[in-house]
Amino acid sequence: MDLVGPITTPSVSRNFYFLTIINQASSFKIVKFLKNKSDFFENFGIAKKAMENLHNKTLTQLVTDRGELVNHKFKKPLENCGYTHIIAPPGTPQHNLFFARENSTILEKTFHLMNQANLPKSYWVDEVNTAFLLSNLPSTASRENQ
Repeated sequence: MDLVGPITTPSVSRNFYFLTIINQASSFKIVKFLKNKSDFFENFGIAKKAMENLHNKTLTQLVTDRGELVNHKFKKPLENCGYTHIIAPPGTPQHNLFFARENSTILEKTFHLMNQANLPKSYWVDEVNTAFLLSNLPSTASRENQ
């Protein structure tokens, strides 16, 4: 899971951030858009339920970097849910390469989609949604049944 932002241009609906949740087993991604960084905690529960419902499995581990998601406000809800919270060690960005690569790919797709359609920057939410949709399409037979 990773929080991206703030995006310099607010979206039409005044969002500045997006939350990426990725099932590392299937590479399926969910995105939630946030107006403020503090909206993360409310949206985490919604995104978690959506991921669990899609895969009919309970999430047991959460992998994050040492960024905004490592604090006491987040620690208690994780413990209450029975999660194992895996935090990348300091100074080791290689442990978070999966999310860095995925977010970079999403942002790159967003940039190209917006340029292709000649859209104003405030429509970035729509294009991030499209990039997530495209990245969730199975590209090989091995991912179709996950």
